[in-house]
This record gives sequence, structure tokens and C-alpha cells, in this order.
Amino acid sequence: MLNSKVNDVLDMYYNGENESLYITKSSDRLMLPTKVVKFCELNNIEISYMTEFDNPSDKWYFTMGAYKENSFEVEYTSIVTVSKLANVYAVEHSFEVLNKDPRKIEPVLVGDAEAAFNFMQFDLEELIKESYEGIKYSRMFWAESWRKIEGINFSEDVTLFGPDVTQGDILFRDVLDKLPD
Repeated sequence: MLNSKVNDVLDMYYNGENESLYITKSSDRLMLPTKVVKFCELNNIEISYMTEFDNPSDKWYFTMGAYKENSFEVEYTSIVTVSKLANVYAVEHSFEVLNKDPRKIEPVLVGDAEAAFNFMQFDLEELIKESYEGIKYSRMFWAESWRKIEGINFSEDVTLFGPDVTQGDILFRDVLDKLPD
């Protein structure tokens, strides 16, 4: 199912002559499902819209706030990315813990995963899944997102990601380099 969505994007925008449609779709702003916004309001989860320019996807950060007990403190964040080119979304969870080690190098310990670290992240993920899959979106997991697509490379001036293009790049980044920075 997901492979066919990636192939459709390749056919439509990379092998086809649909630059104007690509630019139009990338300039649209997506909205989060109402259920997700209400859940966040009820649970004091801060939502930050993170897409500041035209892009083939929109991204939101969900900050759960800090949990503190004695000297332990952790903050949980979830990230949702939704493609504008295909009905595909991704969810990622993270945490930050203050590093109290007197010999520390980094002041904060950070972890990322596709699985939730606490029940609030889990409940948010389940609601996102229900909302997007209810309108025929598929979730892209890391293993799928990192699959290389043969025959397509980033422009030579793009050095941040390396030359190889992945399925995640095709759905969530401006690989065509047609959008204003």
C-alpha cells in the first residue's frame, strides 16, 4: 500500500510534468484533525506548527510538558509529519532528561523512537492513527522511510542529506528543489 503511494508520487511529480501542481500542493497548509486539537487542549499539550515555508509536508511538535519527581525531570515531545503529495503521515516520539552526571559532556540526554515513552504520547498516537487512517492515510515507519529510491538524487548543492533520496525524502522534502527557501 505505502509503496504504491510512493510510486504514485514518483509518477506524478518526478516522471510527469506537473511542476505547477507540485508547487500548488506544497503551498497549501494542512490542518490537524479537530479531535487531535481538542485532545491537546484537554491535556495541556502545546502544539507548535513547524513548517515556516512552502514544503511538500507539514510538521507539528506536541510538547507534553515536564514531569518532575525529586531530582528527576523529563520532558516528552511527539512530532507528526503529514505529506501533501500523498496520503501518508509519520509519528515520532522523543524525551529529554537533564543529565545530572557531574562528568557529563551533554547537559541533556535525548531519545527518539517510533514507540511512545509514556501513556500521554501513546494516547495521542492512537488518536492520530484513528484520525488519519479514518481518511485513508497510511503511516510511514522509519524502516520504510529510509529505503533508497534508485535513479533519483538530490541536487549536487544539497549536502546535508547526502546524494541518495529515500522514500521519506520523496514524501516529506522538496527533493525537486522547486520551492522557495
